Amino acid sequence: MKALSLLCEIIAQGGKASAAFYRDDRGFETLLRHGYLREAGVMASVVCNNCDEPHSAPVVTEDGSYGHYCPDIGFVPLDRTYLQAVLPDFPQVIDRLADAFDCRQRKISALHGQTWRIGSVETASEPVMLYFHPTLQSEDEARDLQNALGREVRSEWRLVVTSRGTLPMAELVAVRLDDLVEMDVETGLLRGVSDPGTLAGVPRRNPGGRPSAYGPVISRLIEERINNGQAVKGRNKEAEAVLNLYLQRNPDKSAPSLSSVKEYVTKLRTGQ
Repeated sequence: MKALSLLCEIIAQGGKASAAFYRDDRGFETLLRHGYLREAGVMASVVCNNCDEPHSAPVVTEDGSYGHYCPDIGFVPLDRTYLQAVLPDFPQVIDRLADAFDCRQRKISALHGQTWRIGSVETASEPVMLYFHPTLQSEDEARDLQNALGREVRSEWRLVVTSRGTLPMAELVAVRLDDLVEMDVETGLLRGVSDPGTLAGVPRRNPGGRPSAYGPVISRLIEERINNGQAVKGRNKEAEAVLNLYLQRNPDKSAPSLSSVKEYVTKLRTGQ
């Protein structure tokens, strides 16, 4: 499992996670190495598989050994490494998210409960205030989030990052952590893969000026490839194919930039 998806899974558990359960996952080692997880003693309970019906059993100590009691066979010793627990290191998660978007107005501690302010990120038009709340799947979690945000100065555009659940809420948008950023497994740094302004619904500014002379011809090429069944799914690859087609047909003319062609592909596919 990818490191960020695994981090989302562990955060969504809402408590300690068993290190033994994830030891063979390469993403787990990445999260530990870069400080996204921290050791947190031993698990409070384990699953007893010695009975006819597996059940939860509290972890206890006997004669200096860790284990649990089974109704059928008595005390079952367990190696401490099997019981090692981990917890998400939220300050580390918040700090890396703030770095990824070069945020201002950061806050190093939780606002209230489990709600954190990541900071304000500049977009092409308006700033967006980023927040973090572990999960947003229930009405209770939504109320906790609203209670925390009620202590903040009102921001016009707000985006909440969660590990699981994007329950619709008035005047804010939620996005999953692993949909917003990706992780460099070598450095542990996060990189944005989605634009916070777009996700938050910030309207784009009209830059003014004359419309691009390439617009009509590039749009026709995109539609031609769609109608002929030649269009590919990936936006970047499709833009490259459209630009190559333009260059083939117009070898003596100047050409638009690849980034401009990507914008036309996006507009034609979304109907904007």
